Amino acid sequence: MTSPLRPEIIAHRGYSARAPENTLPALEAAVQARAHAVEFDVQTAACGTPVLFHDAMLGRTTNGVGPVRRRPLAHLKELDAGRWFGAAFAGTAIPSLEEALALLAGRIGHIYQDIKGYREMEDLDRMVEVTRKSGLAGSTVFLSADWVVMNRLRQVARDIRRAYLVEDAQLLPEALDRAIVDEGAMLSVEVGMALANPQRIREAVEAGVELVAWTVDEPFRAVQAREHGIHRITTNQVDRLMAWRNALD
Repeated sequence: MTSPLRPEIIAHRGYSARAPENTLPALEAAVQARAHAVEFDVQTAACGTPVLFHDAMLGRTTNGVGPVRRRPLAHLKELDAGRWFGAAFAGTAIPSLEEALALLAGRIGHIYQDIKGYREMEDLDRMVEVTRKSGLAGSTVFLSADWVVMNRLRQVARDIRRAYLVEDAQLLPEALDRAIVDEGAMLSVEVGMALANPQRIREAVEAGVELVAWTVDEPFRAVQAREHGIHRITTNQVDRLMAWRNALD
């Protein structure tokens, strides 16, 4: 199953092989590398402000401790989210969603917001509000592995595209069913899972559901994904995958 389409290359958590993930330097690096799109993770601070962060806890990528959702934005801004990656990034701050979108406006094709954490339904509404205010609703895709989140987004943001993210292969059939009935929705799958379930991927393609694969850092994996009809590829290695993509006939 092949296609002449040239894939969209999506920078995973920004260009996370070049700069600390989910930070403004990582987003800037993705833009400079001419990625077609960026993906980043969104959590909610204790004050309700959406911020870019992957983990529920602060320890892995900052000098802070405890849950992101229990720290107000002012506290999060005091943390160092870059030194863990390298001395050159010491002092890098956790960005708010508003700051991230302001940096990307007019400079990138698509923005994939993976919603990792929230305190209450109104937090999701605030993410939508910030996205709309930025003028980037039309180029945004909200992703989540939480069907409660996806249901809420269908209610309050039908104009913004959604992608059902699958982390457990057992949930792939349900996610596909949901994506099929959710007009314009995508399916976001780990590339190994996709290749191990070709029938489900074929069903998605035949149903007109666009697929996003993560995380694809080697061209041979990108070739396999493309052969299965997957044309949106998320990578940590933006330069490597852009070189592969640009060499396609």
